[in-house]
Amino acid sequence: MIHIVFGAATAGSLKQALREMKQKPVEDIITFDDIYSIGPLTHLHERRGQETRIEWLRHVMSNEFGEFNDMVINQQIMIQQVKDIKDGSHMMIWIGNNAHEQIGLRFAIYLLKGKNVDVSVINTAIAYDHHFNTKTIRMDLRHTGESPSEKFKIIYESKNHFHTISKEERERLQEEWLHIAETDHTLRIWRNEQTINVSEDEFDAYLVKMAKRLHLSEPEEEYIVTPRLIGEVLGHLEQYIGDDFIEYRLKKLIDQGVFAMKGKRTSMRYYSIKLTTFGHEFKKWVCCRDFEHQPYVRIEGTYGGEPFQCGHCQCHLERDDVPISDVLFSKIWNWAIQYGCWFDEETNDLLPEGVEMEKKFNQAGECITEEVKNALSPKYQVEYSPSERQDISFKE
Repeated sequence: MIHIVFGAATAGSLKQALREMKQKPVEDIITFDDIYSIGPLTHLHERRGQETRIEWLRHVMSNEFGEFNDMVINQQIMIQQVKDIKDGSHMMIWIGNNAHEQIGLRFAIYLLKGKNVDVSVINTAIAYDHHFNTKTIRMDLRHTGESPSEKFKIIYESKNHFHTISKEERERLQEEWLHIAETDHTLRIWRNEQTINVSEDEFDAYLVKMAKRLHLSEPEEEYIVTPRLIGEVLGHLEQYIGDDFIEYRLKKLIDQGVFAMKGKRTSMRYYSIKLTTFGHEFKKWVCCRDFEHQPYVRIEGTYGGEPFQCGHCQCHLERDDVPISDVLFSKIWNWAIQYGCWFDEETNDLLPEGVEMEKKFNQAGECITEEVKNALSPKYQVEYSPSERQDISFKE
């Protein structure tokens, strides 16, 4: 078996899992060590496209510890490894529900064009949800590399989520790659189960938003250390675009006067930033630009007590994105943290009175949503998304 993965973190976890399983014969791993949600992809299956992408990444990636140089070398190794795959080989491609790995899948399938090999796919987002998420504990993988090696082992050994790619599917994925390789965008996101091209400045306002939050949380500090801001963005952003791209956009915003800085921009460790007066007034959209033109708030109960979602792209909205009174927000928060109380925390089973408890929770949510509608009308569209577990019967 030859495994194809997208990213060094995924390769490391899978390698450890295979080592623990003591697979015989030893299974090979080909690593596409890149992030395909960012940067140009035009004609990437040809040398000219690869050179164009490397030149773009040269201005985006850090090379403080040789990261960029390693990436260039690894790309050359990967291309040669794919060329060396022999007919009759069995391939396993690991992907998740994100733009990076979905594009990587299509790129890999295209590079395998003309080879007589069997190809299977494991969608780790689906497999992880099936094996490890429960009614009370949930983790949505942004990319496969977020899964620890012990989880890889369980997913691989179960074989429940192996999907064999048919000849027709391979041809379709190859065509989809050619379509991708004709575009000239440099940022792509995963939304509504598909990859979407967006403007390179799509998350600039989100950077500003996170900086405002940090300024408020530490008012005694005039400047924010850059890794702190980038870490805050990475921790909350539901898209996988990598820290290099975030810093790249931060530097653009510094050049535009949105941020001021002190230190040297040679590495994020060596400079700090703060919002300028212009930056504090930076034109804001929350998570997608549709929200700016047509504010659409969806209220729902979730574990963790985050009750607001953007109705356009399903990203979580922050407290200051929904201009309601503190009294109403407190009421919503106290309601939201009760989500899931109809399940036993230890067994994850529905409580005997769980169906009725959930019904009352949804009724309260509908009433609260009406209050929010009254507070935000007519500018905001507001709707309630009820819990959908009423149909789960209690197990004796």
